[in-house]
Amino acid sequence: MLWLGGAAGLLAGCGGSKQIYRSAPLEREIELNRKATTAFERGQYETALAGYSEALRISRAIEHVGGIAANLLDLAAVHRVLGDPERAALALDELLSAGKLAFSPAQRSSAAYLRALLFADQNALADASRLATQARALCRESECGNEGRIVNLEARIAFLAGDRAAALAAALEALALNRESKADEETANSLRIAADVHSVRGELAKAQEGYAAALVLDKKLGLAAKIRLDLIRLGDVAAGQGRGEDARVYYRRALEASRGAADEPGTAEAVERIRGLGEMR
Repeated sequence: MLWLGGAAGLLAGCGGSKQIYRSAPLEREIELNRKATTAFERGQYETALAGYSEALRISRAIEHVGGIAANLLDLAAVHRVLGDPERAALALDELLSAGKLAFSPAQRSSAAYLRALLFADQNALADASRLATQARALCRESECGNEGRIVNLEARIAFLAGDRAAALAAALEALALNRESKADEETANSLRIAADVHSVRGELAKAQEGYAAALVLDKKLGLAAKIRLDLIRLGDVAAGQGRGEDARVYYRRALEASRGAADEPGTAEAVERIRGLGEMR
């Protein structure tokens, strides 16, 4: 999946043009991980869960350490989406604890990042901050290439904690890191977090600029949920500036994006925003 490129991604490029021997169980593990990732991306989370679980079983049987790490991370991500933080944490703690297998700093960085997300979901912000700090240190140790993503999380945690200055500083640091690494999705996240800070400060012109820039990137990447969020935020800014008709256009665009993606919560949010404009008249 997205954490380590899956079990297959761990083997890519290892031998240049030299043919790499893969045992039948390893080939099966890679195939299962790929199919599970496809299911996850389609929103078929139970299918993804079953696929990653079977891939993990095989990786344990042949002690493929990279595959164990990848499948544990992917399982944790699925459990989080399914609303089962306990099982997600159990998978991640196996990577973070000092066990029999030596997981790499990059693998443990990804685990710490996901663990921080789980704590943030539960509003346990001190623990989330501690794990995000650990993830960043491990990332730097291994040159994992995901530092900008981690700093984005630090910015979001600071924002949730009400520390707007720290949130904006971290978002801008993340923005520079993500632009440097050409990570468009995380660049959009940095722009959105900074815009959130500007919005709550009442700096609506700056907020509008940030959300609009994030929307360009999210449309480029085809990220329907993020597109819907950008449009909702742009509508909120327009409403705050007294531009009711502009806000209505943004909310209707968000509604269409949500319906197209079969996003029921997003659809409900857009409908509620549109109704709210009617009540403001």
